[in-house]
Amino acid sequence: MRSMRPIGLIWPWPARAAPGRWKRLALVLMILAAFWPVPGMAEAPIKVGVSLGLTGRFAPMAEALRKGFALWEQGVNRAGGILGRPVRLIVDDDHGDPDRAVFIYKRLVNQEKVDFLFAPYSSLITLAVLPIAERYEIPMLIAGAAADTLWEQGFRHAVGVYTPVSKFMIGFFELLVLNDLARVAIVHADDPFSEDLAQSAEKWSRRFGLTVTGVEGFSKGRRDLSLLALKAKAKNPDALIVCGHMGEAVHMVEALQRIGWRPRALYASIGPAIEDFYERCGPAAEHVFATSLWEPRANYPGANDFNRRFIETYGQVPGYHAGLAYAAGQVLAKAVVEAGTIDRRKVRDALFNMDTMTIGRFGVDRNGKQVRQHTFITGQ
Repeated sequence: MRSMRPIGLIWPWPARAAPGRWKRLALVLMILAAFWPVPGMAEAPIKVGVSLGLTGRFAPMAEALRKGFALWEQGVNRAGGILGRPVRLIVDDDHGDPDRAVFIYKRLVNQEKVDFLFAPYSSLITLAVLPIAERYEIPMLIAGAAADTLWEQGFRHAVGVYTPVSKFMIGFFELLVLNDLARVAIVHADDPFSEDLAQSAEKWSRRFGLTVTGVEGFSKGRRDLSLLALKAKAKNPDALIVCGHMGEAVHMVEALQRIGWRPRALYASIGPAIEDFYERCGPAAEHVFATSLWEPRANYPGANDFNRRFIETYGQVPGYHAGLAYAAGQVLAKAVVEAGTIDRRKVRDALFNMDTMTIGRFGVDRNGKQVRQHTFITGQ
């Protein structure tokens, strides 16, 4: 008796076979060839889509997120993927434009057929695209936005990775009280994140028994903030709080230089957490307080390894934007493993029931708002 090995099987072959039997055997071999897994053939990838403002007003922060997501994709695939399947990250540039982001997310869902979504950078743009995730019942991990209003719309698929802005500044107010600084001025841009942060700053100021000397808003994109700085100075505050993104932080530092005034304590959200802030402001960037949502020095599990690999890959130290983007990927991977499937409903349920350590801390309330992540107040 002879034998042959079709597609990895030992198949007994008769010395003499009737013509009809030959046909039946040939048909069996064709079926085996079509359906038997070929060694080395990759499973279909798990696709995760995201839109980021890689050009435009949010570029420094969006680029940091992109690097964090990309490093996670690289690492998870090197480790064998998720449930034995590789991960494919699909990234597009929304230019910081909410309308373009909406177009991109519709394409990601309907044409790219992504399995899951990461949110874009900024609360403004995230708020515009969340209805898409909700409509198609796709969990969207939000690692670039923190306005509390995102979780006040009744969405069931908005999963926060950031600490919400209502908790951003508690540590800074503790520092003010400890140093007997009692008078606070607040200025803010007119986007959702900045407005929510200003409201939170005013609330916490009063809770800590501080005096709010004034709250002033200004249009997003306004570059010359000298008039706002002069109005704040006239009220003689001990501390000035600037609620905005990178541009607002830089422009306020420039305005303070122009008018020749510096309060005893200066806080600016977002900007000082990005290396580019110090390159743009020079020595004037020193002694500006900010909130950081992730620090490698906190020594979370795997944080040192992430920090090392980030530096090796990009030649720079990661800030919290990159750190929490990477953590969002870890959270998604853990939820898929916990669910044992990429079924979106089951993964969504796993996300809402997790309390886990990544290179940070993750756990959300029943609305999807982050309640476990730690915050840090930094000052150079």
